[in-house]
Amino acid sequence: MNGDHNASPLNPLPPVVWALALPIIAMEVVLTLGARGLMGGAQAVGWRLDAMQRFAYSPDLMRQMIGQGVYPAQEMLRIVAYPFVHYSFTHALFVIVILLAIGKMVAEVFRPWAVLVVFFGAAIAGALAYTLVPGLQTPLIGGYPPVYGLIGGFTFL
Repeated sequence: MNGDHNASPLNPLPPVVWALALPIIAMEVVLTLGARGLMGGAQAVGWRLDAMQRFAYSPDLMRQMIGQGVYPAQEMLRIVAYPFVHYSFTHALFVIVILLAIGKMVAEVFRPWAVLVVFFGAAIAGALAYTLVPGLQTPLIGGYPPVYGLIGGFTFL
């Protein structure tokens, strides 16, 4: 076997994929360590719930904002922040794996700004579509909507 002995054991990822994955990874490391009592003391057990309350996308809240015509920046941030907080370690793990795999393929063809447009465009479109479902009150959280957008980008390729 005459393989390249200097080849990296990992496939290199485009920087834009790392820019999307690292916040999810960092958030999950902090929340998991806190939940296990390895970081942050006693109050860290509730960090995941606090993150969900602060960043989850609420279709009811959006309907109220539309009805009142008032759009506070803190609440509008939820439309692009919800993909970075997950229900559990496993939830985040699946999103990260799909993001790294599909994101790599898409980012090798698309320009970095186009990958960001696909990711955040899918997050926004997913949240707005979620708002249009009548009677739906469950908050939207996790990276599946933008990852599905990347799958759409890959399909386009």
